[in-house]
Amino acid sequence: MKKDDLTVGPMALHFRRLAIPAALGMLFATLYNVVDVYFAGRLSTDAQAGLAIGYQAFFILMALGFGLSSALSALVSNAKGSGETTNVRKYISQGLIYAVILTLLSIIIGLFIGPKLIGLVSEPGSYRDAGLGYFGWLIFALPGFLIAYGGNGILQAHGDTLSMQRALMVAFVANIILNPLFMFGISGFWSGMGFNGIAAATITSQTCVMLFILLKIFQLEAMHSLKLSEFMPSIDTFKQITSQLLPASTAMMVMFISGFVVQFALKQF
Repeated sequence: MKKDDLTVGPMALHFRRLAIPAALGMLFATLYNVVDVYFAGRLSTDAQAGLAIGYQAFFILMALGFGLSSALSALVSNAKGSGETTNVRKYISQGLIYAVILTLLSIIIGLFIGPKLIGLVSEPGSYRDAGLGYFGWLIFALPGFLIAYGGNGILQAHGDTLSMQRALMVAFVANIILNPLFMFGISGFWSGMGFNGIAAATITSQTCVMLFILLKIFQLEAMHSLKLSEFMPSIDTFKQITSQLLPASTAMMVMFISGFVVQFALKQF
């Protein structure tokens, strides 16, 4: 039995192999954010508040990554389960180029609506300025999130949840090192970036996560002898991906937007 083949073997084994690493990955993703909050607190409460509202705006865009992960996991796994190797290659290659296009559009849209959202849920002052500055940097971490999460859906369809778990664990440890390095610099050499160093650390670590996930994808058997022409966008395949993406992403966005409603109600306090 191939280690990445979910069509054979006991179901209990597949549940364990998929669920436990995924749960651990989510744990370390949460701890990653705890590290950011801790180091923001080393500066001021305004920095922590700015981190919160900046990340809220960013999370709405990140919801697209969760939806893309669900879409590619469903499409690739169905094709793989049916033994349709050609369709597996198609959904992987088209999914990756879809992720790139989605990321570029998200960055453009985010640069426009992000500051408006932050302004909507905050009052003028230092914490709004911190949130705007943080978001302005963090938006460039979108490739590291959207492409990585979309790629993780491809790996999950092959029974691989360990790669993302390991990547998130390493990113968590790297974040503990990179946050103070980028924030406070190196004495005598570089004064650091202050609060925005937290965003720079996220860009660096999550970009490395994305590169690792892409490496694992291109090592899949289905990707051998891949042709460049297979990455030419296909409207029909894009429609299939979008139809799978929208329900999951919409559900996540509604949840994140509800947080904005609460923040809007509390901003005067």
